[in-house]
Amino acid sequence: MSFTIHKSFTKNDLIDICSDISLPIVYSKDDTKHDIQTKIYTFFKEWKQYSFPTNHYNIEVLMDLRLYLTAENPNKRLTSKEKDKIIFLSKKILHYGANDYILKYSDYETTQEIIDDLYYIAKYGDILSVRKAVECWNKQHGTKIKITPYISHKKKQELEKKRQYKMKDQKLKVETGKFIVTFN
Repeated sequence: MSFTIHKSFTKNDLIDICSDISLPIVYSKDDTKHDIQTKIYTFFKEWKQYSFPTNHYNIEVLMDLRLYLTAENPNKRLTSKEKDKIIFLSKKILHYGANDYILKYSDYETTQEIIDDLYYIAKYGDILSVRKAVECWNKQHGTKIKITPYISHKKKQELEKKRQYKMKDQKLKVETGKFIVTFN
């Protein structure tokens, strides 16, 4: 039973998948995408059963991996036009928030247009302006609809590492005593 890896997977995506689910494949950064695909196909020919460790792809058996690789990459990269459109919509929503959430001062006619744009851009939560726009919407007083942006596992790890790095430098040192403050 043969299959084809979907073309939306990049070389780095395939390397990340192989390392995250601990596939017994030897690869290097010098390998091309075709080389890595060939190694994955060889793995499927040689192994009839393989147990995967717990992973964020929810892959447990070989068939799960095969289905994941044949479907379109859920974390596919955007074209520059798509990214520009998403950033533009995010800025429109941020502009709405900056003007005290008043529709007549924004580019929107109805609240439903904003909600539609939010649901459209929420799929791209890896982009900073999208996260800011969704956060701006969720901060709005009286908002009944809370929207959560989709953030990929890789980006979540990156944001968590960044947050921990910032927290590491924040050490509060309290000193007591008499202090003289002068202003010039």
